[in-house]
Parts: sequence; C-alpha cells; structure tokens
Amino acid sequence: MSSSSSYLRLEVREAPESRGTSPLTFAILWGGAHASGHVLLQCGSMEELERAVLALKGDLDEVLAQAKEALEKRRTRSDQDKEKTMSPSDIWRQMEQAPTEEAMFACFNALSEPKRLEVAEWVLTHVSMFKGRGPVFAEHYNIVSHTLDA
Repeated sequence: MSSSSSYLRLEVREAPESRGTSPLTFAILWGGAHASGHVLLQCGSMEELERAVLALKGDLDEVLAQAKEALEKRRTRSDQDKEKTMSPSDIWRQMEQAPTEEAMFACFNALSEPKRLEVAEWVLTHVSMFKGRGPVFAEHYNIVSHTLDA
C-alpha cells in the first residue's frame, strides 16, 4: 500500500435508514483519497456487523498466512538454489565455522539428502580425521540416514 491516494482504513458509519429494514444500519468503508470512501459492506444489525467483522478478520488472517507461506517457499527455493551451487568444500568450510557442534550438525542436516551424500563423501575422503572438526564429523555421521547424530 505504497500509494498515498489509496490506503486501508476501515470505519463504521451510521448509514441512512433503508426502506423496510432496521432503523439503524452500519456501513464498513474502504478509505481512499476521497473522504467518502467505498462501501464494502452494509449491515442492518449489530449481530450482522459482528459476523461480518469476524469474517473479515478470518479473511485477513488467511491472507497473512498465505503471504507467510509464499515467503517461506521463496526462501526455501533460494536456499536450495544456493545449495546447488555450493561445492562440498565450501559447505565444509561453512560447517567448520559453526560456533558449536550442534550448529554444525544442524547446518549439515538441513541439506538435501543428495547434497549430504556429496558432502559426506568429500569430507571422509579429503579432510584430516586427526584434527579440527573432521573427527567429530566421522564420529557422528550416520551412514544409514546420511545425517549427523548427536
């Protein structure tokens, strides 16, 4: 909603009496550049207004949940694209820099299974098993699940 001419502003105004309905009706308006706004919904009773507001809240919650899901999918896709381009040695350097063994395990276990296999093969054939995190990797690598287990 970056446009200054249209923005979200909901308000309730007393609407003029309608023929044959309740003496008091409520209109929910969408605010915009014009003071009058656009009528989104007109309700003839407080109960009807409450139902309408609850339905709008539910719809807004659903939109927010969908937006969060779309953002998470995009981030996951971005992470997967990054993973595909990283070499096993780059991933190992990242794992070695993890502040704790648990963080190293989490970094490795978050990779896709094919990438874990590729990294494990590289680590077990290229990294010294006598110093640094190499021995930790070898000790905790689960050859069946291709994960690092605590």
